[in-house]
Amino acid sequence: MVGLLVDSRDEVDRLYRTVTAAGHPVGQEPYDAFWGSRYAIVMDPDGNQVGLKSPIDESRTYTPDIPT
Repeated sequence: MVGLLVDSRDEVDRLYRTVTAAGHPVGQEPYDAFWGSRYAIVMDPDGNQVGLKSPIDESRTYTPDIPT
């Protein structure tokens, strides 16, 4: 996987829309990750996963609820 750190949460969503509108497959729709970033995965033309990640925002971190 190739990871790209982008400038903002909005930039993750914008790039996701641009890439998927061009017909590239989706790996993971944008979501608010527990570590405080906005994150998405798209596929490049060769089928490689490309992660789109915003900077971490400490105010958006949380502990995931994991069933025991």
